[in-house]
Amino acid sequence: MSIRVGYRWHLRQLMASHDMFATSDLIPHLASRGIVLSREQVYRLVAHTPQRLSLATLAALCDIFECAPGDLVEP
Repeated sequence: MSIRVGYRWHLRQLMASHDMFATSDLIPHLASRGIVLSREQVYRLVAHTPQRLSLATLAALCDIFECAPGDLVEP
């Protein structure tokens, strides 16, 4: 028997709280921290709950929004 663990992804809400309403607004912030993603990849990161996320990307997002990982992911 396996246990399924759900979680909520709050990237869009954090972006909105920082007056970032277009997914493309995030691209230069990520790039300045060494995370180079295509516009499509950033759209998926913002619009959908990711199944996988690199620690480097998570750290960059936390730095951009001055938040903790728990502010992005809620169990």
